[in-house]
Amino acid sequence: MTERSAIQTAIGLWHTQRIKRLIREHVGSGAACLVSIRETVCTDPTCAGPATEVRITSQSFRETRFTIHKPVSAVSHSDIAEMF
Repeated sequence: MTERSAIQTAIGLWHTQRIKRLIREHVGSGAACLVSIRETVCTDPTCAGPATEVRITSQSFRETRFTIHKPVSAVSHSDIAEMF
């Protein structure tokens, strides 16, 4: 792994954890839910680049999924609030 790819990986992981924290704050469940974040290719023709897929699983195994049409690094608190 090159130094640049290691830095890019670290930055991606930081943003993923940041989004998980924002979701847990918004849901109010703390660590009582499983949050999965994944940056993926956006299949929507109006989407300019990558999209962020979010999956939230509660302790009762109820699953909620949504897509934010922005890369992981561009997702903000207001984007999370709009999804709920």
